[in-house]
Amino acid sequence: MAFGNYSFTNVNVIFGILEIQGFAEGDDVVNINFDTEQFTDVAGAKGDVTRTQTNDNRATVVVKLLQTSDSYKELMALYNIDRETGANVQPLTVINKETGETFVGNNAWINKNPDVIRGQNANSVEFTFRVDFGTFVIA
Repeated sequence: MAFGNYSFTNVNVIFGILEIQGFAEGDDVVNINFDTEQFTDVAGAKGDVTRTQTNDNRATVVVKLLQTSDSYKELMALYNIDRETGANVQPLTVINKETGETFVGNNAWINKNPDVIRGQNANSVEFTFRVDFGTFVIA
C-alpha cells in the first residue's frame, strides 16, 4: 500500500519575479483551466473519424488571496500599470515542489480588477490571470 503526503506549503505561484503570498483558505485557492480541448473530432457518414488538433493552449488561472495579503497590494499595482501602459505581460508559473507538477505560461496578464467584497469578517480576493500558451507537466 502506498502512502503519500501533501502540503500546500510546497506550492509556489510566481508572476514575473513576484512570488505570491497570503493565500486564502480552502481547497481551491489556485485553479488552472485550459480553454479548449486539445483535439476535436468528427465522424463521417460511414463512421470514419477524423481528429483535429485545436492548437489552442490558452488558459485561465485563478488565485485566491486573503484581503490582507501583501501580494494583493503588489498585484493591484501591477494590474494598474498594465491597464495604463499595456506593458505588464509576464511569465506565470505554478510549481508543486512535492509532486513535480508545473504549469508555465510565458505570457500572462491579470485579466480584470478583482471583485471586492467586504463585511464583518475577512474575505478573499480573486485574481484572474490569462495565459496565451500554457503548458502543464509532471516531472
